[in-house]
Amino acid sequence: MVRTRLDTVVKLRERDEEKAAQALAKADRAVTSAQAAHEDAKARAMMDFRARNDVSQWELQELAQHRALAEEKKAAQLVAAAKAVASKSRDVFTVTHQRAEVVRRVADARRDELTRELDRSETKQLDEVAGLLFNRR
Repeated sequence: MVRTRLDTVVKLRERDEEKAAQALAKADRAVTSAQAAHEDAKARAMMDFRARNDVSQWELQELAQHRALAEEKKAAQLVAAAKAVASKSRDVFTVTHQRAEVVRRVADARRDELTRELDRSETKQLDEVAGLLFNRR
């Protein structure tokens, strides 16, 4: 394999791309976790225990219901924040991936050019050797 000076740059861009991919995966996991917490909070907010207790307990249950609704609202805000972070992380990954892809393509083009040049040089040397061997007879 023909090495170019761009191989180091490619390696650095790929490392940045890998870090961005890991950050994106972490953000996606955070969104999934926040959505699960939101679903749990929503299920708790939908519960109504007033029918199971007597009237004296209803005020306590009403306060619990308000707290569950507040927790559900907070969980929804956390989901929105996690989605925003994931969106930013996805944008960063996209830009990083594009930069890495550009450098990879340039390095591949340069590598192909060097390979063709080496092949031409080798062919030229082989032609010279063949000519010398032919003239020796």
